[in-house]
Amino acid sequence: MKTKESSMLDRIAEWKRVFEAEENAITKALNQMAWDIAAYSCVVEMVRQAPTVCGEKQLNVLIMDMLASGFWAGTMQGIRRLVEVEPIRGPRSVCSLGSLIADIRASRGKLTRLVYVRDIAELNYNYRSTHAAYDKFATEQLQQGKRSYWVPTKYHYELAVKRHEEFDWLSGVSAGASRPDDLIRIEVFDMLESRLGRLSSVIEHVNVDIAHAATEASRQGRILERWGLADAKQALREIAEIAQVVGSWFCYSGAGTVLPFAEFDQFAHLDSPLFQGDRAKLQEIWTDFDREAQSWHLVDPTEWMQSQ
Repeated sequence: MKTKESSMLDRIAEWKRVFEAEENAITKALNQMAWDIAAYSCVVEMVRQAPTVCGEKQLNVLIMDMLASGFWAGTMQGIRRLVEVEPIRGPRSVCSLGSLIADIRASRGKLTRLVYVRDIAELNYNYRSTHAAYDKFATEQLQQGKRSYWVPTKYHYELAVKRHEEFDWLSGVSAGASRPDDLIRIEVFDMLESRLGRLSSVIEHVNVDIAHAATEASRQGRILERWGLADAKQALREIAEIAQVVGSWFCYSGAGTVLPFAEFDQFAHLDSPLFQGDRAKLQEIWTDFDREAQSWHLVDPTEWMQSQ
């Protein structure tokens, strides 16, 4: 039978898993979104620099339209996935920032100062004893004639000091009155949820215009008439900032610099034509698919019944 302590440790492990370890973890989703926005920003610049003849950019409309529609749908759905609130455990669990905040909030009664320092950050709650151990270690090094030396992590008392200072603010309790069973103010969670709530218009747009085939009547007043690249960057910034705070506090991690480092030349071959092969082959592929699709309306439902 699990104790309250082991149950809380399991929950903390789930928070860390959802935040950065899962295949669809929050930090990984942020990295992908940042990469896509950076890439599409470059595409926009390519379009800007492309020559114009008779008012028309000399770019392939087929490819440009596919890039644009894919980017906007993917970015908006990515925002929705990160902000929506669903369970983080069970058969329908998700890796979302909104879900993580909701689960942490539900654990508020067990998320004490002691848990914050000892269990989440895995630091010695009593930083004074760590400081004393560090002083002893430093004295021993000097006695051995060492003027410079590596300090093991276990002696970094300042890390625990910082966690206590953070919890002073989170709990609204002054350092002199702190106790191991101090709790986080409910206003902290209200603040986090309010910040995420600023993206509600994007979520509504995705629900109506992208994720579901809404009717004209149900679309009224629920879609974004104008939403551009600057808005996408701002939405990513909002989520990244919240993720940094939530990750730092409750996973002892963070979002970091969300744009991944390109380990290859991401602009290679851009000075070459997109396609130098036989365009007739492309037309053949297009025509073959068109011919196939033209037969799809010639359906006989009686065959469905026979195959039941």
